[in-house]
Amino acid sequence: MTATHDVAIAGLGAMGSAAAYHLAKRGASVLGLDRYAPPHTLGSSHGETRIIREAYFEHPSYVPIIQRAYELWEQLEDESGRDLFLQSGGVMVGPPDSTLVTGAELSARMHDLPYERLSPAEVTNRFPALTPAEDTIAIWDSRAGILFPEDCVRSHLDIARSNGADLRFDEPVESWEPDGDGVSVRTASGEYSAGKLLLSAGAWIPSLMNGLRLPLVVERQVLVWFEPKANPGHFAADRCPIFLWDHGQDRHFYGFPNMGTGVKVALMHQGEDTEVDSLDREVSQRDEDAVRAMLELYLPSANGPALSAQVCMFTNTPDTHFLVDFHPEAPQALIASPCSGHGFKFASAIGEILAELLADGRSKLNIDLFRLDRFGAARA
Repeated sequence: MTATHDVAIAGLGAMGSAAAYHLAKRGASVLGLDRYAPPHTLGSSHGETRIIREAYFEHPSYVPIIQRAYELWEQLEDESGRDLFLQSGGVMVGPPDSTLVTGAELSARMHDLPYERLSPAEVTNRFPALTPAEDTIAIWDSRAGILFPEDCVRSHLDIARSNGADLRFDEPVESWEPDGDGVSVRTASGEYSAGKLLLSAGAWIPSLMNGLRLPLVVERQVLVWFEPKANPGHFAADRCPIFLWDHGQDRHFYGFPNMGTGVKVALMHQGEDTEVDSLDREVSQRDEDAVRAMLELYLPSANGPALSAQVCMFTNTPDTHFLVDFHPEAPQALIASPCSGHGFKFASAIGEILAELLADGRSKLNIDLFRLDRFGAARA
């Protein structure tokens, strides 16, 4: 063995970098391993901007976690000296009976969050870039806004390293196995021992399950940035909120104001299933046209030339809730980060939760929704 650590981390994207930060600040000896050099554009933690919102339509159980995440992002801003968050406010637009609208309102009511119900005319009066259909309403979340993911990951890693974490890039974990009460981890460069292992490799997690079959599906996700063809001032961050939009049958798209590189828009959970090693990273005209169709209907002034595009990956669970739990056959290994495309905003708090689980065996926040046993996982 070349080294001994309290915790080894496989994958240093959103969740792995945050866990390294929290563990190192607690005084743990941390070994972090990543197949690339984060922050990078090859996984699930890039794209210039990410949405953060408090009235969480997916489930009310997320609200205490996102509230802790807000606190920790602010703390990370102070420690890093970087601007990581911009509060633009946000709207969730859809039919009154849509999951997007009813779920956001349920979370707001259950947790006594400030919110407003807006008519289509009220939305357009406040935010002339947006043109909702007459049969929809919007939920206004004043705390919503934008995270800058590359700087968030960079900040977590920088501070983890300054607190003694050993971070090794371009060194993917090839295999691991229990070794007494700890683990043995192998890479192309060597073999390491650690007391605990965090598996936070995103789309690469299925290859590290040691025969445990999980119902995880990798989805190709396309992000496109557009130059407004009219009224560019309407898309400035002080005039345009982040937006999530139900455009029928619980099919969503989402987007951001123009942060200097164009209006970023993407479809949610409408990409094709893929394999991580055969992901098509080229954005086709068909990909662009699918996003542009939403602009034509709801943000017509944004429907100008496409300035750039990227592909990332969602690693989805069947119910789209997160997966955070110990490996059933190796309790010294913690599985984390298949976040179904909506996890980045939580990374600061999930990192703290992972550090608590690894160091203390339990988290102060309720994460029962993320348990592994809901899947009936089986051997391959």
